Amino acid sequence: MMSREWVQDTRAYFLDFLHTTRFPELTRHGGRGLMCAYPEWLIMLIGVLAVKCKEKTYVGIHRLSTRYWEELCGHEVQLPPISESQLRER
Repeated sequence: MMSREWVQDTRAYFLDFLHTTRFPELTRHGGRGLMCAYPEWLIMLIGVLAVKCKEKTYVGIHRLSTRYWEELCGHEVQLPPISESQLRER
């Protein structure tokens, strides 16, 4: 298992990498045509967390993301944890 500190450090490194490489801010539409409130970088970071933990199921990935939600979001995202169905859709 990983620590909250590891998640925070990885998040800072990941966001710095995206900024350095000028990764564009992507805007996605949800299944019903509404804009997705969760930024693309957050979804990608959840993917990094899942790979690190060797988690393969959406239920397990959702469990990880809710466990480390505050560390994943920092101060940039002020939203409730993403649901399993939203995660699967993305």
